[in-house]
Amino acid sequence: MGAQFPDWGIARCKRQAESIMDAGKAGHYADAVSWLKDARDIYGEHGRLAEWQVYLAGLPDLHARKYKLVPMLRAIRSQ
Repeated sequence: MGAQFPDWGIARCKRQAESIMDAGKAGHYADAVSWLKDARDIYGEHGRLAEWQVYLAGLPDLHARKYKLVPMLRAIRSQ
């Protein structure tokens, strides 16, 4: 669905990831990162990586106290 409806796909992926991250579900952070990677892929397929970079850059600051999550978010940048 993300290929045909990128805004819907991106919003869905981000919503899933954010619900995990916002709730502080440390045991599910890998799932959140997986959802974020899906969003990144949709952004990339549609030439919108600049939007992705802005979104991703804000996440470590937003979740700074989640010591397990922050390194996982930073790792996405290098992939």
